[in-house]
Amino acid sequence: MTLSKLSAYLDQFLVIRRTMAEANPHFGAFHRRLLRYKEKLLRRFLAFWQEQGRPWPIRSSCVLDWITAGSHPEHPYRDQHHFYTLRAFLQQLRTFEPETEVPESPFQFRRPRRRPYIFSEGELVRLMSATKRLRLFDPFRVSTIRTLIGLLASTGLRIGEVLWLKLEDTKLTATPPYLVIRETKFGKSRNVALHSTARYHLCKYLSERTKVLGGRRVEFVFINRLGKRLNYHSQRMMFIRLLKRAGIISMTGQRRPSLHSFRHTFAVKRLTQWHRDRRNVQALLPHLSVYLGHVGPENTYWYLTATPELLQTAARLFDRQQNKGVSK
Repeated sequence: MTLSKLSAYLDQFLVIRRTMAEANPHFGAFHRRLLRYKEKLLRRFLAFWQEQGRPWPIRSSCVLDWITAGSHPEHPYRDQHHFYTLRAFLQQLRTFEPETEVPESPFQFRRPRRRPYIFSEGELVRLMSATKRLRLFDPFRVSTIRTLIGLLASTGLRIGEVLWLKLEDTKLTATPPYLVIRETKFGKSRNVALHSTARYHLCKYLSERTKVLGGRRVEFVFINRLGKRLNYHSQRMMFIRLLKRAGIISMTGQRRPSLHSFRHTFAVKRLTQWHRDRRNVQALLPHLSVYLGHVGPENTYWYLTATPELLQTAARLFDRQQNKGVSK
């Protein structure tokens, strides 16, 4: 690995970070200073790596040596900031240079994130089928649950974003149809495009909803028969029942499947498909970050490193690219 090639990886990383930061409506002078500071830190690491003889692949020991070299007992939190800034870059680097090591945090106060639960296609089918076996005497409630789950699975929305979705924010006659997700987590608003099948089922649900309301005006999309907005606790308990009906459980060391797992599943499947289609994932990743409403691309990079199946797909693509380069 040459310094120029590693610098090119860093430049790409910084462009993505800057693009995502500038997309934030609250972006200002503080954020510009923070971006410049992080760039300075990462270029300082590259200089250190060069001084150490450009060891490749980058190992955890090299990262910790750099942190230790600049450590100061009067500024303990500075080491943590240096570490997490560099770790975000290494997470992206490992996507394209699989031998790169991303060290675990040496700071004990941060708990490691467990591997997310990713629904298989078969499990999604079983979940939808299980809604028909729930002991519910109200057909509208069954329709509500099926539509809510379908929307979560097809868009990657947060459960809170779906529950607070208003009728005026469903732009189903637009081309393409989309939802307006307003001022949610991190104070960001965004448009979320809908697949034609998602639009069809949402329109069908809204038609049933209109009949149930009998002319009453209710602003929220997902409601019960009384016209009240669905709350998170009731949907969480319903989903636990649904998981039991579908026979879906988590493996050791894995998070339990939850309503948020649809979001993880959406992101991983989209990234996996891009890899299989040999798309430029690095160029597309910022778009996925914006679509999901992530505050920064490092939150989307996490899916690349936390899911073995996705890493294997990326690694196979990397091997094919390397073999092509050798054959030339």
